[in-house]
Amino acid sequence: MDAVLHLAESLLTSPWLFALVAVLALFDSVLPIVPAETVVIAAAAYAATGNPNALLLIGSAWAGALLGDVAAHHLGRGIGPVTRWLRRRKLSGPLVQRAERELRNRGGMLILSARFIPGGRTATNVASGMIAYPRGRFIGFAAIAALLWSIYTVGIGMLGGLAFHDQPLLGVGLGIGIALAVGGSIEAVRSLRDRRRQRLNRRRSAATGVCPAPVRAG
Repeated sequence: MDAVLHLAESLLTSPWLFALVAVLALFDSVLPIVPAETVVIAAAAYAATGNPNALLLIGSAWAGALLGDVAAHHLGRGIGPVTRWLRRRKLSGPLVQRAERELRNRGGMLILSARFIPGGRTATNVASGMIAYPRGRFIGFAAIAALLWSIYTVGIGMLGGLAFHDQPLLGVGLGIGIALAVGGSIEAVRSLRDRRRQRLNRRRSAATGVCPAPVRAG
């Protein structure tokens, strides 16, 4: 990560910075270990002074993130036979069916929220391909999610840069801290909602078992 940050810092006044941001955002969608978000925040902290250009930074981050999300989706489509095999297995079948049900029912919300969770976005995008989520609908939601993510990431980087105008590295640290806090909060809220939904489903299943629907005579 240090090497990538040093490279980005050396390119702050070069157009190649935007190419680096786009490439990192692309690979980050497939490999969450790529420090794309950190580099965007670092560049944005310096953008608070006017260089690099914040709008170009948003555009390059958006383009790379969208291409990466689409690549992850098509990766999932490429392993469709594995999905069918998993669906027939006793242990993995219910998990696959649950993922399919969740994406069918509220796929847009999942794609939008997962974009802000490094590991979550990769898993969601690959899963959407595995269950053959409609390609056009996925690209539409992914484009919106990538745009929101790029604006948000550049925004918090610039916020840190403005807060520590004379010490941009402190601004980078503040931006990264905010990003981690927001991502963790989104994941925590999503986990709580999933647990609550599971409890409700279990209660409904238990109630159905105890009080079966009346059978009409004749």
